[in-house]
Order: sequence, then C-alpha cells, then structure tokens
Amino acid sequence: MGEFRTSSRTRPVAAAVTDVGRQRKHNEDNILVKSELGLFVVADGMGGHNAGNVASALATKSLDNFFEATRAGILPGPVPVDEQELDPEARRVVAAIRKANHDVFVISNTYTQHQGMGSTVVAAYVSRATEQIHVGHVGDSRCYRIRLGEIEQLTKDHSLINDALALKPDLSPDELARLPKNIITRALGMKDGVKVDIRSERIQLGDAFLLCSDGLSGMVSEQQMLDVLDITQDPQEACELLIEMANDAGGTDNISALIIRIQPEAQDERQPDSAELEDTRPHRIDEFGAMLPPPQVQAAQAPVEEIELDAAASSDERIAGQQVHSIGGNGLRSQAQGASGTVSRVAAVPFTDRRSRAAAGSGRYVAVAAEPRPPVKEAPPSKPAKRPTEVRVARCAHCKHELFIGNRFCVECGAPIKP
Repeated sequence: MGEFRTSSRTRPVAAAVTDVGRQRKHNEDNILVKSELGLFVVADGMGGHNAGNVASALATKSLDNFFEATRAGILPGPVPVDEQELDPEARRVVAAIRKANHDVFVISNTYTQHQGMGSTVVAAYVSRATEQIHVGHVGDSRCYRIRLGEIEQLTKDHSLINDALALKPDLSPDELARLPKNIITRALGMKDGVKVDIRSERIQLGDAFLLCSDGLSGMVSEQQMLDVLDITQDPQEACELLIEMANDAGGTDNISALIIRIQPEAQDERQPDSAELEDTRPHRIDEFGAMLPPPQVQAAQAPVEEIELDAAASSDERIAGQQVHSIGGNGLRSQAQGASGTVSRVAAVPFTDRRSRAAAGSGRYVAVAAEPRPPVKEAPPSKPAKRPTEVRVARCAHCKHELFIGNRFCVECGAPIKP
C-alpha cells in the first residue's frame, strides 16, 4: 500500500454539509473531507453537549492524524489475527477506526464530564492507486453507493433491530414495531476494543457515494436520495438539497451528508499555440504559384486598430480589448474576429436556476452577449479601514493546543478548560 497518488483514470470529488437540524440546540455531528489523503468521514456523537461533540470531534481528528502518520503504508504494531486476510488498504481503515475508538475511550474514562460519551463513525478511503473504495463503520451512520441509476446501502446498522433480525429473521412487522428504533449496539468509546465492519469495492467512473448520519437516513428515503443525485452532479449542491429535505421532513436530529463523486482525471486543457495549428482551410493559387487564402479570409484581413489595455482601464474596456471566449467541452476556445476587425463583447455568467445548473453541471459558465453598461461613476472617497478585531487565544494546559478564549473544553484532547 502506497501513498495516495495521482491516477490517470479517476479522481474523487467530494463535499460535505452538517446541520444542527430543527429540534436540537447543538450539533454533535462531525465531518471530515481530506481529498489529498483519500479520506472521508462522518461521525455522530452521543452523550450530550460537551460530550457527544467531543467524542465525534476526537474520532474524526484521530482518523485524520492516523492517515497522515501512515502515508507510507506502514502500520504500527503487529497485525491482529482477524485482519490478516484483509487487503492492506482495508486494514489501514480498520486500524484507524480502532485507534479512534481507543482515544475516545481514554478521554471518556479520564474526565468526569465526558464519562459515557461515544460516537458512531463511517469512514471511506478512496484509493486512486488501486481504484478501490474501502468503507469501515461502527454504529448506524451509513454509506450508500449510487451507480447507473440505482442506490445500494453498503453498510449495515449496528442497531437493536438488526441484531434482533439476525437472531430471529422471521420477526413479524408488529414485533419489529415494538422494538426501539434509536438503540445502537456498537459505538466508539464504549469499550477499549471495538469490532469494525469493513467493505471493499471497485470504483467506476460515474459512481457516487453518500456518507450520512441517521439524522439524514431517518428523514430522507433512498428514492429521494437517488433523485437528488440524479438532479445535480455538484456534490456541494446535492448535500445542501439533502439537508434541506431532512429539515423539511422534521429535522429531528443533527444532519450530516458527505458525497463523493468518482470523476475522470482532469485532462490537460491548455490550448496549442496558434503557430502549431495546421491550416486545413481551402486555398487558391495565384498566377505565380503562390498560395492565396480564400476570399472570406482576405476580407477579415482588413486593417485592425490595435487596442492597448491601460492598467486603469474599466472592466468594459478590458472585455472589449480581449479575445472572445466561449465554454466548450475541452475548456476555453477563442472565437475569430469579425470582418470589421472588431471583437464582439461577451460576458461569462453562471446559471442561476437550480435545475439548469444541475443539468449543465454546477460551476460551469455560458457565454452570452453582454448588455452595454452605463459610464462608470467615480466612486466616493473610501472610508478609513476599520482596525481588525483582536481575537484572544490561549493554549490547553494538557496538550498545548491553541484555543479561543471562552472554550469550555479542548477540541484536540477533550480536556476541560478552567475559566
């Protein structure tokens, strides 16, 4: 297993959003997006304010630190017997989650105010070297895969209902309805050791993976998730839509959504120099055998006044003096000047309609004719800049991590901060 390195085939593009919801006063979910490491995490803390948030924050921080420390693929300690058959990359995910569990457990048993805290976790490692995704999880935070118009849950909740079904698969709907739905049977921090479920899958171009807390999966159906990811290709916009839908359905819990899309590796979009382009247009030969350009090209060779851009030119003047560009499938393409030698003025503007943006791909632009702008009025004298607000910071006495004044606990190690 090597360091997360460039592949000529695919790359993950990810975004994540977390929200407090409509019925909670504080957010105990934490998310992590580290594309350079190929690591993506959602953690759902429990134990109340100053405990659940600490547990999920410690879990994500511990996973981040572990993956940073094992970039070379060398894992600490001997390989446990139950992990010897695992792919080395999958083993790295399991080891990272076990380390996070240990960290949460130690803090929970060290500080009274954090006693009994815990967290679920779902972590995905996307390996561009081997074209695989490794999903490890503990608890009821989930990972879904969307492929070719179908959605599949890749994780299995560690819940009382699922454990009951495993023991007695023929439980009736009435019997299942009597079981509490929010009881999980496995979480980080409950014991010094934890069993981690791991699943490895080959990735394909066009795949999308949704990691989420139960605040989303409990409010939004799989079909709704599928519809959102079909409407827009932009992970950020899809996350925002899912959060909005969960809140519209009641928002009874904290809500977190993290989406990874597997896209083609970005190609070199540099345009070749004009001198290197072969002219394939038809030509005529004059009486001496010299090649003449076609008539329409000759017309375009009328004298053109050169425009020299002044450093203080207005934005309109800069547009008029530049080449016209339009957005194409392979990047920017220059348009030819007209017969008069002037350049048509255009502006690149973003799509604003949500579904139009989704259809075209969020973040893309379309070239449209720009309306003439009125003369630029001279701006009034600017007011003196305000002095920057001074932010006082302190350091944790336990781990020396820098903190803002007013923090009640250290987000690095969980130690309480005395006023």
